[in-house]
Amino acid sequence: MKNHKYRDYLIIAMIVLMVVGISLLMFFAMFHFSKVRAMADELVGILMPFILGFVIAYLLAPLYNLLMRNLDAWFQKRGLSPARARKHANRISVAVSIAAALCLLSGLVALVVPSFINSIIGLVNSMQTYIDQINQWLEDFFADNPALAATLQGYLDTGSDQLVDWLTDTLLPGLQNVSSDVGSGVGSVFGALISGVALIFRVAKNMILGFIVAAYLLVGKGSMIGHCKQFVYGLFPLKTANRIVYQCRYVHQVFGGFIRGKLLDSLIIGIICFIGTSLLSIPYALLISVIIGVTNIIPFFGPFIGAIPCGCLVLLNSPVKCVTFVIFILALQQFDGNILGPKILGDTTGLSSFWVLFSILLFGGLFGFVGMIAGVPVFAVICSLGDYLRERQLKKRHLSTNDEDYLNLKQVDQQTDGSRVYTKMKDPTRK
Repeated sequence: MKNHKYRDYLIIAMIVLMVVGISLLMFFAMFHFSKVRAMADELVGILMPFILGFVIAYLLAPLYNLLMRNLDAWFQKRGLSPARARKHANRISVAVSIAAALCLLSGLVALVVPSFINSIIGLVNSMQTYIDQINQWLEDFFADNPALAATLQGYLDTGSDQLVDWLTDTLLPGLQNVSSDVGSGVGSVFGALISGVALIFRVAKNMILGFIVAAYLLVGKGSMIGHCKQFVYGLFPLKTANRIVYQCRYVHQVFGGFIRGKLLDSLIIGIICFIGTSLLSIPYALLISVIIGVTNIIPFFGPFIGAIPCGCLVLLNSPVKCVTFVIFILALQQFDGNILGPKILGDTTGLSSFWVLFSILLFGGLFGFVGMIAGVPVFAVICSLGDYLRERQLKKRHLSTNDEDYLNLKQVDQQTDGSRVYTKMKDPTRK
């Protein structure tokens, strides 16, 4: 039974079947991308509580592991058996981790959301004043060229009318209609209120279910990981299984280290930004700090994505303060890029600047904001797998894996004794 006569043919047939199936799926996805995207969006909406639960559990894992180690040792010192000590430590660790996350989330919501909404409402209420100021600047600047001023004034009037209509008819109802008096247009206000309540209810439901799922994942974390490893070692040869487990640890190290480090880095930058803008008397300090902190999660482009709209917002209030804000943001980003970021993140991805830029553009274009955040660690894992396959194939052919041997390489010759000779061209950078 160990030597199957047709085993090789069966493996080849399975590989061919898998290749044909994957090719058909890729063909369908390419020519029906909109349908695939709609199906994926619907599936993500259904599974959102589980996605949130996995994310919450993954972010809480370091706290859970820390509590688990200390409580397990503490209970065993008190005379409990290892099994009972682990059981009690597991329950307490999960409860404390979930409670800490809920307290942190509640504190952030209670602290940030009211001031955030008030900042947006104040911005909308002051929009007409800012528009009048821009009109006055244009009149003064183009006093010697009335034709150009009139042309620009027409574009400004059209754009400002559209902006004011969007802010007053679309943005404000979602923030202010809940507490405003019901006046004219009761039907539209009621419809906006129902939509807002439905959205809040859906988000709240997903968050509640997400925390429940996270609790279950943390409780069964050890057994789930053990079952997955059993499945891998039972299905694959020992060498392949060891490699899969190693790659999973590497994925966890890169992805987890990058995401948690980036979240901590962005939180610190947001707090520093709020303190700095408050001390400099820059308007909308909390709104600007939230924008800077959130966009800072995005590597490379994040500082620019957050600083440009915030700078324009400050410019509407005061050009002098805008200059102060730009100088402060440049100093803050230098501090983050050269001191804080490397201290927290280190070289967790191992990617060059070119591949960081490539991964952000690629995954951001495919998956939006989430892709811009997760693209760098995902691409780092893909590159790591590619490097492993490249080195394995080179070693099979008894070729060097040293990059220096392939610089300006002309050809590789095999000697009679099986060794390799690397013939190089003349270095064009040297005379």
